[in-house]
Amino acid sequence: MSSSESAETVEVLQLKSQESVESVEPSMSEWSSLVIDVEPPNPKRVLYEEGLYDPGSGEICAAYVAQSDSAVFRHVYYNYPCVSDPGISDALLGPAPKPVYPDDGQELYLALCKQMNQTPVRIFLRALLGTKADLSYYCVNPYGIQAMTKSLINNKTLTSINLTDNFLNDDACFHLGEMLTTNTILTELNLAGCRIGPSGSLRLCAGLAKNRALMVLNLSRNQLGDGGTDHFSQAIFSKSRVQEVNLSSNSISGKGAQTLSEALEWNNQITHLDLSRNLLYSFPSGLCNLLIELSNSQLLKFINLSWNSLSGTKLSDGIKQIFKAKNLQHLDISNNRLSTTEVAMDLTVSMAKPKKMVTYDVSYNPITSTDSILFINKLQSKFVKIQKLYMDGIPVNVEFIQILNAMKLLPNKQNVEVTYGYVEGLHKAASPDPRETVLNRVEFICKKPKKNKVDIALVIYQLLKEGRNILDTKELTEAIEFAGVSLDNGLIAELANVFPGPISKKGAKRVNIAMMGEYMKRKWPERKLPPTPPPEPEPIPVPEKGKKGKEAKGKGKGKK
Repeated sequence: MSSSESAETVEVLQLKSQESVESVEPSMSEWSSLVIDVEPPNPKRVLYEEGLYDPGSGEICAAYVAQSDSAVFRHVYYNYPCVSDPGISDALLGPAPKPVYPDDGQELYLALCKQMNQTPVRIFLRALLGTKADLSYYCVNPYGIQAMTKSLINNKTLTSINLTDNFLNDDACFHLGEMLTTNTILTELNLAGCRIGPSGSLRLCAGLAKNRALMVLNLSRNQLGDGGTDHFSQAIFSKSRVQEVNLSSNSISGKGAQTLSEALEWNNQITHLDLSRNLLYSFPSGLCNLLIELSNSQLLKFINLSWNSLSGTKLSDGIKQIFKAKNLQHLDISNNRLSTTEVAMDLTVSMAKPKKMVTYDVSYNPITSTDSILFINKLQSKFVKIQKLYMDGIPVNVEFIQILNAMKLLPNKQNVEVTYGYVEGLHKAASPDPRETVLNRVEFICKKPKKNKVDIALVIYQLLKEGRNILDTKELTEAIEFAGVSLDNGLIAELANVFPGPISKKGAKRVNIAMMGEYMKRKWPERKLPPTPPPEPEPIPVPEKGKKGKEAKGKGKGKK
């Protein structure tokens, strides 16, 4: 066996001996887990428990910080906790936060105008801080209405908007309707003359049906027709609380009135209704149904049916029903075609029913003077409370005036106001003065020539100055022709008729020049003859020298 092999065997034997030694378990007294090292108590904690030590604020002592004492309290790492995320992830990954605007809506309106590339309306911007926005006749861009309506979402002050005669399209009406669905502050909206039509009415009334704050709505002159009225009636049916409605000048016929009456059966809160200047004469049964439905209202105060060509006993019977409204104060049926005695009786028989009625206007209806007495007889009753009866354009007679004067002597009728047209049989129409007519014709002919114009008044004054007070027609013609003007025989004969003089022995007519001159002085007081100059003195004859010498010589010879 070599030396190397012997060395390897020795190492193997040593490893085995070590493994045998390690595999033997030590005794329990030799276990390390039974040895417990007891740490001495912390002297500061012991003193803290005894109340003799204060650990302080917990900040790092300034002695161990490489900064000045004043800079320690400003250092972000020592006075403030660590910021986990300063907002970088939200800024990069999250959506941009929505801006918050004040409730008045001014900043929101300017931001929307900038976003929509629209010019802001300064009047509306200022009105957002007030109660009324008057944009009438302002030519507002209809596409700028969207910015206006959105700025009113949270506004708490603006209660009235006036957009009279600003032509609005369907988009503008849509946004106005959207605004009405959420706005609870706006109480008055004036869209007179905006020409929204039936399609605009559809979009506007869709929001009106959900609104419970709007009280006054003006839709006059908007070309609604019966279709637009149907959309408005649907909004009324949906419990809209609008009270004052103006639907004048919209070409609404009796069919539109019928749909409105059906809506009022379920929601009759209207106090003021203006249906003037429409086409209600067509389909009269629809208007009658509307009037009957309005007569059941406990809130109706004002109704205007003027300029509708209403006529016939059927419509007058419907008007008679409207007097049943207990709180009716104003009724206007002027400028219609209500005539005949039966119609007048229908218009007067129920005048005593409304106890709060103030104004009754029947002006410019073809009512005769005989039928007008029915109104004044009814008005003088103590049960009629009407204070103003307007009958402009309606003729009356003397009996009407007598009854009116007697009524005003009553203590409860002294403040009653009654208007009427002309009085028949009291005044006679004055015919024109023939003297003025003839003289105006003579004056026109005398001034017609451009070169030789003659003043007829001066010609007559000259004849009077010469003492020619009475002339026959031939002499007057010659005198005027001598002045430079020729008048035809018919005009001269008319002068003899209007200014007659004594008839000649042969029966010929004469002209009274003195009477004509007196009338001309009243008609043309500024015309006068020029003053006559005084006569010139006669010249004194001057004797000639030669003649005087000869006369002297002749006298001398005679004496001799």
